[in-house]
Order: sequence, then structure tokens, then C-alpha cells
Amino acid sequence: MLGYYAYLIWTGVSVTGSPFSDILLPLSLIMMFGLNVAVVSRWHGKEADETAATSNDSPTMGATKKEQALKFLKVLGSLSSNQLAALLEIDVRNLSKFINPFIQTGIIAAKKEGKTYIYSLKNPHNLLLTHNRHTPQEETEYASQITLPKTNVLPSEGNVLGRIALDDWRLGDFVYLPLRKYCQKGILVSGASGSGKTIAGRVIAEELLMEHIPVVVFDYTKQWERLFQRNTDPTMLENYRLFGMRGPKAFKGKVVNELPEISGSLRNGEGIIVDLSAVTETDERVGNVAKALDQILEYFQTQEDSQDLRLFLVIEEAHLWTSKDVPKEAANFLDRVVRLLRKKGVGVMLISHKISDFDPAMRSSMNISVVFRTKYEGDLDSIARTLGGDIAKIVPSMPVGYSILHSADLGTPFAMTWRPLYSQP
Repeated sequence: MLGYYAYLIWTGVSVTGSPFSDILLPLSLIMMFGLNVAVVSRWHGKEADETAATSNDSPTMGATKKEQALKFLKVLGSLSSNQLAALLEIDVRNLSKFINPFIQTGIIAAKKEGKTYIYSLKNPHNLLLTHNRHTPQEETEYASQITLPKTNVLPSEGNVLGRIALDDWRLGDFVYLPLRKYCQKGILVSGASGSGKTIAGRVIAEELLMEHIPVVVFDYTKQWERLFQRNTDPTMLENYRLFGMRGPKAFKGKVVNELPEISGSLRNGEGIIVDLSAVTETDERVGNVAKALDQILEYFQTQEDSQDLRLFLVIEEAHLWTSKDVPKEAANFLDRVVRLLRKKGVGVMLISHKISDFDPAMRSSMNISVVFRTKYEGDLDSIARTLGGDIAKIVPSMPVGYSILHSADLGTPFAMTWRPLYSQP
């Protein structure tokens, strides 16, 4: 281009119409060319440094290939399995071992088209927000810089309850808990309405029913009867892959108005929902549950003590037991039943709006505490005393579906998000 420009000047042709501009134009072109060379050189140098850093940080060539896969998908968008394998310079038959970890953690989405797979990059945090049904206005509340407590003492196997929440509510490792061992020690679930309490309770019930452990639920909400229907919620189904879940399922069981004979329920290993939604008076609701608990206690008093979980009881709206409309002895009766049944292999889960309704002795008898979002000052004071002030500061702003889980056996409290339901939400 510069040669052609010189030829025009030599023949006396003006390029710009002004002698001064004719002089400035080639100077500008030379400066732009030099700047372009400098930028390109710097970019290639930066790329080389990043590649070298990746190679030094990665313990194996496999880790390097995985990093390359993410870069390809980020730059090029969706790629077929053959295209991605060609870019990685590996046999397409070996592609799955590089990509599957990212699919399982929700970073990469895989969609089958014909006989090949199409891979694309996903944002697992955005998917989780969708699962928790946030609105865009709510998202800003949770997207700020949040530092969450860490734990390194979780069991490495057991029932999958969800995933650890890392800083800024990102997804971490899976939360495994052998429920046969821990449910017998008692669980207290608390939090504001709509924070995710019942979902967490149903996750635990689903895991136990898959192991054929009978579950009896005293339900005032009519939500639990959907345990016997397959999940058809498209948002939840979309998020199954984030938690290593396959297809939905319905669980065996029945809805009753009164608790049936206990021995038959234990043999079936199914779910029993005692529907109390038609009972409106607080004292009558508590009285019906107390009658059923007395029936269960009478049966197990003739049984030998057991370290194996035989039956799991779920009591919704447990705060009703401390209401002014019921006798003060009701809470003491509930505490006594929980302690006596534990020795017989019966676990109890109390689901309540406020943990501060229960006295410290009752709370201490429940080995696991699951705390969902709440802004109630009484609960926050209780959380600060038992779990620490840092935890109490986090609880009011936790997203829907997230909780703090604490057990004396597990040590430090930690934040987690619960998996979707197999049954209808």
C-alpha cells in the first residue's frame, strides 16, 4: 500500500488534495502499523504466559485438556462431540472422561442430537437461582460478596442431600449424610415461610423411602401428599444434572386421617401422610398428633432397643406445641417422646417457623439443626449464641433453598443448598 502511494506522488497525483495532508497520511499509516504490531506481539506473549501457567499448575495432561475444553466452548459456543474431540486432539471415544466432571457440576450442558452430543458452557449459579425461583430483583440481594463458613469433616458417602455452598453462593461438593445413622438422633428444621423447610424435609423423607424405611408425616399443609406423585416441574427437572440425579419418581404410600396400626406400617416400609388440614383449632391439631405419638410410644415400649432406624416421624408446624392455646405440658410431652423413641430406633424431625419457641433442652435433644432464612430477632439471637455471630449475620440474606446445617458430630456449621425433589413439588 505504501509503494502504491509513493507511485502516485511520483507521477504528480495528489491523494488528499493538499500537499500537507499527503505528507501526514503515510506517517499516520506507519504509526498505526507499528501500534498494531506491538499489540499483537503483546497478546501472543500473554497467551503464551497463560498457557505456560496452566501447564505448570496442572498436575496432569488430562487437567490441561479440560482447561482447553472450557476455553473452546467459551470462545466458540456450542460444539459437537466430534468437533470438541478434534480441537482437543483426542479420540472422541475418550471425550467423556474429560467432559463428564463438568457436566455433573453443571458447568457444561450436554444435549443429544441424533447419534452425537452437543456441548455448551453453562453458568451453574444462574441455574441454581432459577431452581430456587428467584426474581431478578431478588438476585441482586444475594449476588454481593458473601464469605461462607467452610467444613472438611463431611462423610464421603451416604444419602445425597444437596451441595455445599461456597462463597457468593456458588455450588461446591456434594453433601453426603448416612441418614440411617443421623435421623435417629433427631432433626430440627426452622425458617421463614417459603424459605425451603418443607422441601428439605421431603428430601430427607425421599432418601429414607428409597431405603424402604417407613416415614410417617403429620401434615397440616397438604404438601406432603404430593410425595406419591412424580415430579413434572420443568425447572426442577432441568436442574437434576447439577445434583447427579436421573429421572423423577413417585413413592409408595397413602394419605389417611388417622394413624393406622403401627406394625403393619413398619412391614410395608412406605410413606404415611396423616392429613390434618381439615382440623383448624390449634389445640385439636396438637391433641391429634399427641394421641398418635402416644400410640407409637405404646407399641415401641414392648420392643427391644435398637441402633437401626426403624421408623421416621415428621411433625410439621411444630411451633404449635408451644402455643398459648395448648397446655404447657404439651412441649414436655413432645420432648419426652423424642427421647424415649430414639432408643427404640425411631427418628423424629420437627419443622417449625421459629427455633426459639423451644427451650434449650428440647433443642439440644435434636442432634441436627437445619436453619433456613429468617429475620426473626429471637431466632437470630439464638443462632448467634449457639452457632456464632458470623452465622447469624448470614441467615437473614440466604437465598431460597439454602440453609445452615449443624450437627455436633459434623463440627463446624456450613451452608448448603438442597437438591430438587424426585416427587411433585
